[in-house]
Amino acid sequence: MKAYIISIAVATVISAVVSMITPEKWSKYVSIVTGLVVTVCIAQPIISLVHADVFEGFSYKAEQSKNEGEKVLYGQIKTELEKRIANDAKKRLETEFGKKCEVYTAVEMTTKGEVAGVRTIQIYGEKIDAVAIGRLREVYGAEEVKYIGYKKTAQKPE
Repeated sequence: MKAYIISIAVATVISAVVSMITPEKWSKYVSIVTGLVVTVCIAQPIISLVHADVFEGFSYKAEQSKNEGEKVLYGQIKTELEKRIANDAKKRLETEFGKKCEVYTAVEMTTKGEVAGVRTIQIYGEKIDAVAIGRLREVYGAEEVKYIGYKKTAQKPE
């Protein structure tokens, strides 16, 4: 940026000096030429953008890293969705059935990042009955709802 400003200042000073030393009959032509030189100095960043290789840096590797980024994003979305469904199921068990439980869920996603559905819901804690299991299956569309029982080290389903 400093070099850009210096080049404009130098071009302007040289243009003023040349305008002062030129004869009167040449002053129109000299002022046009020096004005063009100053204008080109000012427009230099735009001119360099036009000549720049727009696709420089893009490659197959960039496309691969985009795909890797999408996979990471899908994983984050899946994790957040599993947490929210687990929290909702936990609150549902407490409000509808009066049971205090820990709930873990596994959500299935397509390769395009679309949610395919809730695969499993695992429940740890107070004993729940078939009605509660049926309600969770109905609400979340889960393929499998399992009551595991009390467990000190509850594991998230794979």
